[in-house]
Amino acid sequence: MKASRVRVSDLKDIIYHKNLKIGTLWIIASSLIFELLTLYYQIKDYAKLSTTGIVASYVQALLLAASIFVFTLAFKSKRASHPTWLVAAILLGIFWTVTTLSVAHCGNAPEAASRGVLIGAFTLVIGWYARPSLLYAAFVLMWGTYIHILIAFSTKTLMGMLLSIIKFPLLIGLSIYSLRYWLSFCMDKFVENEVLTERLEAMVRIDALTKIANRRGYEEAIEQAVHTASRSHTPLTLLFFDIDFFKQYNDQLGHYAGDRCLKAVASIIKKYARRTTDTAARIGGEEFALILPNCTAEQATSIAYGIQETIKESELHHPSSTLAPHVTVSIGIAEYMEKDSTHTLYRKADNALYAAKQKGRNQYVIFSPEMLAEENIQPASCCCNAL
Repeated sequence: MKASRVRVSDLKDIIYHKNLKIGTLWIIASSLIFELLTLYYQIKDYAKLSTTGIVASYVQALLLAASIFVFTLAFKSKRASHPTWLVAAILLGIFWTVTTLSVAHCGNAPEAASRGVLIGAFTLVIGWYARPSLLYAAFVLMWGTYIHILIAFSTKTLMGMLLSIIKFPLLIGLSIYSLRYWLSFCMDKFVENEVLTERLEAMVRIDALTKIANRRGYEEAIEQAVHTASRSHTPLTLLFFDIDFFKQYNDQLGHYAGDRCLKAVASIIKKYARRTTDTAARIGGEEFALILPNCTAEQATSIAYGIQETIKESELHHPSSTLAPHVTVSIGIAEYMEKDSTHTLYRKADNALYAAKQKGRNQYVIFSPEMLAEENIQPASCCCNAL
């Protein structure tokens, strides 16, 4: 089992995407309400509406529909940085621009149009403060519209218009800064907590001595592996290891040497868990397991042999062994079969390991159905000495 690690950048992108999705739903709802209100007043005064106003009403409806469609694509992207967000933001900015210009010129209501621009801008601030680039893409168009309405319809002095023009982006900027500050603060705290939680959960699944999966990590990994093998009809093999005469090793060399031996054997087994789906685990005192998805029992024999050879080459001296001058391991191999559970697969590997020990240790044995009777283990169907 590989220790799970949170990528902070990915976590932040997920949070930004969720924030954008919620904020965008708010913006779409506000835009729809604004569109319905403008349509209501256009229909109410339809007799006074010019051809340009009718065309404008169709254009703004199409722009809103197009932006909503592109937003749905952005939602599906699952990434806050996906370019569809920017395209949709520009379309929405054009929608608000066309709509407010239509209200000002075709509806002859410049005051209502300028209020509409302000409402639209602050709607975008509330919805998109998590990603200012979207807000700016739409805001530049709306700000230009606001300036146009001021110049075309306002009776203010030049200084008054300049103050109004400056005031608009200043208020927007301050709003963005305040919201972004609190978002960054809250996000940093959230990400920090998530990373700490993930690390703690990983530590709970890792054996403190050998730094591979512990019994809990093994149980979670084998449950997932059995579920995957059952669902996808792919092979799965479980290997159990037991260090031969480990009690005698501890008694003669001491527990400190025993710990070094356990770490060395665990390190060797871990090297053979080469794929991300493979899991090396310590399931007992001197007992280890290796979970190999997409691997048959026959294929696992080469791994078992490789582990035994690597342990032999490491020359871990074992003065109390009657098999060899170095540390050796006995290995049981069991392949997942249809309708096997984690419990039955465990029993099969355990029985195969017991058979390997009964036949003289320092060898691997593949499980055979005759081994199911735990009190009466029959001779193994396949074994290989690694002396």
